[in-house]
Amino acid sequence: GKGSKLLRYIEHRLRVSLSDGRTIIGTFLAFDKHLNLVLVDTEEFRTLRSSNSKSNGGAGRAAIVEERQEKRSLGLIILRGENVVSIAVEGPPPPGVNAAGRVNAGGPGVARG
Repeated sequence: GKGSKLLRYIEHRLRVSLSDGRTIIGTFLAFDKHLNLVLVDTEEFRTLRSSNSKSNGGAGRAAIVEERQEKRSLGLIILRGENVVSIAVEGPPPPGVNAAGRVNAGGPGVARG
């Protein structure tokens, strides 16, 4: 099912679009049957629109709408699956270090000695 497809993206950087228009980018750690997602090293992006009514110069002209993107760091978060609209892969897992900050072991775990 969906769970097995998501499993292959554990440790990847994901871009998650939410129902309120925000975009979350973070390293994917875990999920459950409700599609609740756990992300680490997370950043939130919001597009803010402000119409500049002073500079529109009268009723006949269209108001100038300014858009700016606001970014903030969130760290470790849990996203409720109900709010997730879409998930896209941003990038592969970082080489050598997993999302929990542990260095991945190189090669098979065989003790010799």
